[in-house]
Amino acid sequence: MIGKLRDALLRHPLAMVHLIRHEVEPADREWFERSRLHQIDSVPVDAFEVVRAGLMLLVASPRDPVLIFGQIACAALLIGLIRITRHRAATGASPRVLLGAWSRYLYVRAVAMTMINVAMLLEVSPDRMVPLAMLIGIIGTLDFYGQFTLPVPGVIAGWIGCAGFSVAMALRPEVSGWLVLMVGALQAAWIHVQMFNLNYMYATRRLRTRKLQTAHETIQLLLNQYDEHGSDWLVETDSKGHIVQPSDRLSRTTGMCPRELEGRKLVDLFERGAERDALRRAARQMKPFRDLPITFAHGDDVRHWSISGCPIYASNGEHRGFRGFIRDVTDRREAENRVRYLAQHDPLTGLANRAEFHARLEQLMEDKPRGRKVALLFIDLDHFKAINDSMGHDAGDRVLVETGRRLVEIAGSGAVVARLGGDEFAVILPRVSGPEQALDTADAFVRGLVEPIAIEGRKVQAGASVGVAIGPDHGSEGAQLLRAADLALYDAKAHGRGTASLYHEGMQRELLERRDLEADMRVAFAGGQFALHYQPLHRLDTDAIAGFEALLRWHHPERGNVPPDVFIPIAEQSGLIVQIGEWVLREALAEAATWPKDLTVAVNVSAAQLRGGELLRQVVSALSTTGFDPRRLELEITETMLMEDSEAQLRLLHRLRALGVRIALDDFGTGYSSLNYLRAFPFDKIKIDRCFVTDLARNDESGAIVEAVLELAAKLNMQTIAEGVEDTEQLARLRERGCEQVQGYLFSRALPASDLPIEKISRKTSVPLPAVATIVGEPQGLRASPAVRLVTEGTSALKVDCGN
Repeated sequence: MIGKLRDALLRHPLAMVHLIRHEVEPADREWFERSRLHQIDSVPVDAFEVVRAGLMLLVASPRDPVLIFGQIACAALLIGLIRITRHRAATGASPRVLLGAWSRYLYVRAVAMTMINVAMLLEVSPDRMVPLAMLIGIIGTLDFYGQFTLPVPGVIAGWIGCAGFSVAMALRPEVSGWLVLMVGALQAAWIHVQMFNLNYMYATRRLRTRKLQTAHETIQLLLNQYDEHGSDWLVETDSKGHIVQPSDRLSRTTGMCPRELEGRKLVDLFERGAERDALRRAARQMKPFRDLPITFAHGDDVRHWSISGCPIYASNGEHRGFRGFIRDVTDRREAENRVRYLAQHDPLTGLANRAEFHARLEQLMEDKPRGRKVALLFIDLDHFKAINDSMGHDAGDRVLVETGRRLVEIAGSGAVVARLGGDEFAVILPRVSGPEQALDTADAFVRGLVEPIAIEGRKVQAGASVGVAIGPDHGSEGAQLLRAADLALYDAKAHGRGTASLYHEGMQRELLERRDLEADMRVAFAGGQFALHYQPLHRLDTDAIAGFEALLRWHHPERGNVPPDVFIPIAEQSGLIVQIGEWVLREALAEAATWPKDLTVAVNVSAAQLRGGELLRQVVSALSTTGFDPRRLELEITETMLMEDSEAQLRLLHRLRALGVRIALDDFGTGYSSLNYLRAFPFDKIKIDRCFVTDLARNDESGAIVEAVLELAAKLNMQTIAEGVEDTEQLARLRERGCEQVQGYLFSRALPASDLPIEKISRKTSVPLPAVATIVGEPQGLRASPAVRLVTEGTSALKVDCGN
């Protein structure tokens, strides 16, 4: 019955159930139930029951012993139930079970008290009825404070008592029954509203307090963990800036114990300077501040911190100090400095990089006082690629580092030394008296960089060429000066490298002439303006022709005969040398196929043909096309060509030799590792350079060198030939020293194929030209920057013999 009444109460729209339905987190449910039990236990219920029974007997003064006994028995029963419930709590009953026991207690108490109250109201004398009714009302009101944590049982208990009271009063003859019942109904509604509202206020306050406490504990836990394990730590000061309650993290970081930090001014921890002054100013403004940089030094350890904080005020508005966070940003500061450094410096050499160099140059040109001259020097290593390819990138890096060191040492203080990329360097001399001083410095660079560099037990020479431009003589803006220095550098490399050149206006004209010459050369190649001439190779034992060397000639319809030392370097720079070299090989073999079978043909090859194995394909193709005997073909290479990736080049030469092709080492003795290559590859022939032959008759040293080369070749079973023989005395000395072959003006200049002093045995087959792309604009090798430079690499692509 009570359960049905309860359900009906909760389903009714006026039940106001939302007041007693509270959102409790699952983890807090048991805590909330214990809070309700704690509220119930805080009320002295057993004492209340004793006082209630005594007051009821005192006010009612019942004459019937049964009523007196019933009142006492009711109080004893209720106290007994209270003791039983509390005993269950002491024995570990769950809060939910105890709340159920207290609910049943309220129901029993309501029924028992209602029965006693009704009996007393019916028996009490008229003069005591009003005091008794007032006492029952007061007791009912006090019951709210022990029952509101159980709102539904409390309301039901209140309704039971109200109903009994109303019925008893209505049965009294001196009281109007309908009026009592109406007031009883109002009282029942009041009990409902009051009980649910008391429960709502209690539960809301407790749950809010719980949430605030949980949030506070969580925040405190996070702050403690953050202070102990985070990248930041907490710091608090009083109104005068003294540290308050220093954390363990702050103590460990500063290397001071908490007693030393307590009461010490926070700003006194930091180095004097602009950063500490900024922190003082921020604190004096009494406003929040964020990420102020500050430096802390403890012994030799210097740390960079970032501090953020905000003022603390009491409830009365009084300033109590500051609370803030300190973050160690040393690693970030070092990383930022590293990034900033790398943005301005070359990571390998530590010199300024291209971007920083251009910025410094522009700044110098803009801020340069009137009358002051600025020198710009471009430095390019002559043999870096050969060293890098032959010895590896680590060796190349060491050469670059040593080059940078020497440049800085020679340039002196105040100069800007930069690595622009690869083996390109630049130096700005902000104060020079004129071109002479700049050239003196450039010559010092050339002398300093030609000195050998020790790498892995070997000494290598990188060498350098330098281009010099003076501002504002050669340009009032940075871009103009860059272009001028670039052109001067190209001029230095074009004049044999290992030298310095000062820019002059004619260099621009020469550049345009070279560009026009390249364009003409492409047209000439496609139009058949190139031709091969052949210089006889003379045998000294039989005084007969052993063969011919193929030499390239160009007859321009307007320029006339263009010297090979003019157009061949341009062909190398533009890449056209590969197609020209392939045509020379095919043309020479096609022509030699018409000669007697005992004559050989020598063909010079370029470094570009050796790269990537292109030469092997060209040789196989030419041999198969012409049907020429590979044993009659001699390929002449220079030792400087082998310095570029020498291992790969030697493998290629072995494959060519396996075909039967003879390999000759040209210009022997002019490089710096000739003997190494003789040991690494069994050349078929050694060609003695003309510089030794020219001085043979008047220089004993040249004679000794030639004699040593001839003896070495004989021991290595290699054939020898000397070039540039121009008189009989040279011939006689070569003959007596055992040279096998000679060539030069003494016997014949290079002749067209139709004028060769031999009887041809067949007709020549035509040779098609390889495809060549047409270039419009600047030639290949020009840098795509404000400065333009033709980059010269490798060696002579074809045999250049201006005299013959």
